[in-house]
Amino acid sequence: MMTEFVPVTRYSRCKRYSGATIKCPKCNELGQIYHLSWSALQCQNCKNMIDKFDWLIEKGRHSKL
Repeated sequence: MMTEFVPVTRYSRCKRYSGATIKCPKCNELGQIYHLSWSALQCQNCKNMIDKFDWLIEKGRHSKL
C-alpha cells in the first residue's frame, strides 16, 4: 500500500506514540517525527534546512486535503 503525503498545515497532527512519517520535498527521503513544535528541520539525507510548511506529512484520517 502506497502512503499518500500532503503538505504540513497548521492542522497537521502526529500520533501520540507512533509519530508521523514526513517526506523531504527536495530528495523524497522519509523521516519520523513525534511532534510539530518546530519551525524548520534539516533533512538527514540532503542536509537542506527546510521550513515546516514545505515538508510533506503522511495523510491521516482527519486530513483536510
